[in-house]
Amino acid sequence: MKSLSEIQIMAKKLLEMQPSPVAHLRLLRDVLMLDPNHETIRAASKQVEQSRHVRLLRHEQRQDGGWGAFHSRSTASKQKIPSTEVAVERAICLGLDREHAILIKAKEYILSIMRGEIRFPDYHEKNDRWPTGMRMILASTLSLIDPSHEILDEDRVLWREIAIRTFKSGTYSEDDETHAHQSLTGATVKDSYLTINNRYALNILGSKKNLLTPGVEDALLAWLWHHDPGIGYLGVPLAVEPPLSKPGPTDRWFASTEMLLRLFPKAVSRIAAWIEWMWKRQADDGLWDFGPRPAISTFLPLADDWRQRKQRRIDWSTRVLLLAASCASAATV
Repeated sequence: MKSLSEIQIMAKKLLEMQPSPVAHLRLLRDVLMLDPNHETIRAASKQVEQSRHVRLLRHEQRQDGGWGAFHSRSTASKQKIPSTEVAVERAICLGLDREHAILIKAKEYILSIMRGEIRFPDYHEKNDRWPTGMRMILASTLSLIDPSHEILDEDRVLWREIAIRTFKSGTYSEDDETHAHQSLTGATVKDSYLTINNRYALNILGSKKNLLTPGVEDALLAWLWHHDPGIGYLGVPLAVEPPLSKPGPTDRWFASTEMLLRLFPKAVSRIAAWIEWMWKRQADDGLWDFGPRPAISTFLPLADDWRQRKQRRIDWSTRVLLLAASCASAATV
């Protein structure tokens, strides 16, 4: 496994290449791990405020705190940011923290929906999955901003019990999962987006430390790692070589591994092996370049302009270092 000091040496090299304000901030804060109150971090944060991506988030955020559709992505909309869910993920990837005005407004908007004060903006499906699915998506998105919020307690209790019942045999059981939902939610879950590998349920399950017992967490991680479809909504297998020749699947592979490390630090031993593998695939100058901008990504680009190949390479390399630093940090816990 790469040591944090090795990773930080590479980060300092990237910083010398004049990365974009967003990459600069993420490298300082999340790889070099400077104190958030350090004057260098404060200065970098001010620069990020002027980036094209943050200005777009601010411009398209509506008065109510959302961005129109919450989960569904309307092709009829002229917005560049297709949904509230995407906007929240994008804001976090750009380095905005929970105290940022954009995320404060978004949080209050989500809470208003969860409390029944305003209506969920998307089309309400007419099936037995919809109430559970809608609440799950809302809770997951809120957990990205404020994972400890007390309104999430009931969601954690529900999904913890579903996980316990689904893995009660020591491994994943489709029948046990089906019975769990019949009893707890009334949803018809088989072959649907509600199966427990979906990214929203996982965000909820990982929103509180030690929510799952070690046995259930180990069984869940083992199943996710060897489950060919990967994490639901991301759809990239994790136990085989990362698809580095294809920008879209590569982006979703990073999203999957970043998510697992953030939620379940035990995943470190599995992901560390792929980081070592990736480290051997640096270019001669030590950077990584996995191709043009993915069609759909909440992480990329970090730089305002990818027409300069240098900025593209810095962004991909920043992403590698962020994952490696998270892995090294998780290994020391």
